[in-house]
Amino acid sequence: MLSRLVVSWLVVAALLSPVAAVAEEGADASALARQMVNLAVAPGMESRIDRMIAQVAEKQPADKQAEVRAELLKASAGIREDLMATFATYYATAYTPAELKDLVAFYRSPLGLKTVQVEEHKPAEVNAAIQQQIMKLVALLNMSAAGK
Repeated sequence: MLSRLVVSWLVVAALLSPVAAVAEEGADASALARQMVNLAVAPGMESRIDRMIAQVAEKQPADKQAEVRAELLKASAGIREDLMATFATYYATAYTPAELKDLVAFYRSPLGLKTVQVEEHKPAEVNAAIQQQIMKLVALLNMSAAGK
């Protein structure tokens, strides 16, 4: 009787182990994707959101700017988290766990850290040139859509 029970448990364990491995791999991919997002995406996204908030706050009377900034930072926390979760969910499915490990290692390396810094601290003239090219593209697309 005991041996039948042991055999049954072994069969169940053998059947469930691939499911557990897939679940563990998915959890591993999710955690790795979140690390990658925190290293590579979050710094830029946070600085962009902070700049947007600063622009709104600057339009307020001087005595209200700090209060408006604080309120907007607090109000945007959930949106920021949802953005990072969206990126992490996407990357967890777009990359294998091994690829995510490599990406995390890269973004933790001196070159990866520098890559994020270079991207986030482009000179104003570079940002202006990029914006100008985007506006040209938008104009071209609008003209094409209008049939001109």
